[in-house]
Amino acid sequence: MGYRSEVVLAISKHLTPFLTLAVTQNKAAETLVFSDADTFDRDYGGDKSWLMVWDGIKWYDSYECIQTLEKFIQEATSDEYEFEVDGKKQSSAEHIKFVRVGEESGDIETSGDGFWDIYTNTSICY
Repeated sequence: MGYRSEVVLAISKHLTPFLTLAVTQNKAAETLVFSDADTFDRDYGGDKSWLMVWDGIKWYDSYECIQTLEKFIQEATSDEYEFEVDGKKQSSAEHIKFVRVGEESGDIETSGDGFWDIYTNTSICY
């Protein structure tokens, strides 16, 4: 069955061309984003931002499609993408949020400074 994760990726409309270019270079990554996401909201927050959710996905670094997405995420969170909004240079890290929660306790990965409404919540169940 394999180790599964819940993954959320949100990007502003300013990063959508960069993600589209990245995934169209790899057919499996393109399918992962545009066909296999359990949720794909192309107007998240009402401002044309994209929200992608994968439930129970095998998010393995050994998969080429995952490598493609992780490369995009790393570049975006490291401010590799340049663009302007209303004449002001923007930090691409402020236009992305990536969260992955694995099956094991404490297996949580987050990156990006955007989308304050996307976060993890840890609680005790009894």
